[in-house]
Amino acid sequence: MELARKPSIFRVFVCVIVFAQISSGFYLPESYMRTYSNGDPIYAKVNSLTSIETELPFSYYSLPMNVNETIYLCTTTPLNEHGVKLLKQRTRDLYQVNMILDNLPVMRYANQNGVKIQWTGFPIGYTPPDGSADYIINHLKFTVLVHEYKGSGVEIIGTGEEGLGVISEADKKASGYEIVGFQVSPCY
Repeated sequence: MELARKPSIFRVFVCVIVFAQISSGFYLPESYMRTYSNGDPIYAKVNSLTSIETELPFSYYSLPMNVNETIYLCTTTPLNEHGVKLLKQRTRDLYQVNMILDNLPVMRYANQNGVKIQWTGFPIGYTPPDGSADYIINHLKFTVLVHEYKGSGVEIIGTGEEGLGVISEADKKASGYEIVGFQVSPCY
């Protein structure tokens, strides 16, 4: 029985090796940096609400707010008692909004005891230590960090034997800007 099993394992191993040799790589959608030109729109996406206090993520759109999809206008209808309780609970459970822009997470920076701390996402709100009130953070400032890219007509896509570069002219990158950072801070 042991001998009959070895050839089948060997065949699987050979098939894996052959497949690995045939495939030259993999591609994940939106896993590369996009080059933007002047005037190109950029779109941020909201992933979810997560908390370090609880294990349960929520959809951002489960919050009781009317959000116009443009970046300039955010309106809120008066909240009913259930909506107020929900926002207070999400704030007290330390939920934060996770966003991405060109596959980069939004980052938040703070100084605490002389140390610069960074987080992904931003909080829905906060409750002061005395617990007297809950504050919703609804005015934010986003900073998009870019790098100017000057296309060269060729691109090194890998290295061959002895460190020689493999150059491709098929995928010429145009000049423009690449997003290298996405930061958020509350407006005070």
